[in-house]
Amino acid sequence: CALGIAIPLARVAGISIAGKKGILVRDFAAFDLAKRVSAFIFDKTGTVTHGNWTLQEIIVLGPHDKDRVLSLAAGLETNSDHFIAQEIRRQTQKRQIQPAIIDQAQTTENGICGTFEGRKIKIGSSNYMGKTITDFKKEINFDRLQQTSTDSYVFMGIEDRPAAIFVFGDTIRKGATETIQELHHRGLKTQLVSGDGDETTRAVAGAIGIQKAQGSQMPEEKAAAVQALQQQNHLVAMVGDGINDAPALAQADLSLAVHSGAHLGEEVAAVTLMRAEPEQVIEFLTFAGAVNQKIHQNLVFTFAYNLISIPIAMSGLLTPLVAVCAMLLSSISVIGNTLMLVRKHSA
Repeated sequence: CALGIAIPLARVAGISIAGKKGILVRDFAAFDLAKRVSAFIFDKTGTVTHGNWTLQEIIVLGPHDKDRVLSLAAGLETNSDHFIAQEIRRQTQKRQIQPAIIDQAQTTENGICGTFEGRKIKIGSSNYMGKTITDFKKEINFDRLQQTSTDSYVFMGIEDRPAAIFVFGDTIRKGATETIQELHHRGLKTQLVSGDGDETTRAVAGAIGIQKAQGSQMPEEKAAAVQALQQQNHLVAMVGDGINDAPALAQADLSLAVHSGAHLGEEVAAVTLMRAEPEQVIEFLTFAGAVNQKIHQNLVFTFAYNLISIPIAMSGLLTPLVAVCAMLLSSISVIGNTLMLVRKHSA
């Protein structure tokens, strides 16, 4: 009886305590996997950064003005719930600019296109424009695109010609650097991936202490990054926040979602960090270690009782009353030991 409850009782208690700490655990196996992971992959936007992007600047190229390109951008982003789209719409409302009526709007993985007055309009990454950042630098004749911070750029093209660059600013979450340092201290490998530009992603990675970073990653490429580490015999944990991270979260051995309202990403993940703080990654690893330790202690108690009591009972030296008491005592020991976990971590 005690052997049967030794593991599930500790895990159920662990899930209950984790919930009070703002960590939602959906899969019992997450506790065991937490002690065996050897590599972490982090998404950038919304995970190690806040994802609360603000439109800092509009760089206009060619014979266009800021109000016009902002109107076109808002028209393209009318039906999108992406945070960039929300910020563009907020800016048009703030500046009292009417969004343009865009025809035949189509959304792809890295941009949106449509037509306005018979001309094709596109907004998205530089690759979606069929251009590189260097091409855009040449268009404006001087280097305005110094991606050495957390700034990210969204590009607009009209009739396959660069029309504008939208500069968005984001900030790194408090505790992100300390979290990466602690993971490195524990001997774990770290990597940063993002759908944003490669230079921006590398800049953020450098700021928080991650050496390997990959930008301009599509959802399936993030999953491929997880698979690449798995092929190197790593047990991989993926930390992400949005729908774009869902394939990578599903591919990972241990998946942790930073709460952001992106329900698909959270449903895929075994663990959801409800406070959306990077430190919760370390908090979960530490707490999972305590749960695993309690499981091992429970197993020691139950095996000790069984190894001692069963041979004595088989020899006929135990009366039924003593055997019942021994069985009850073994169960009480497991329950009491688990309650110590609850008491210690619920204080």
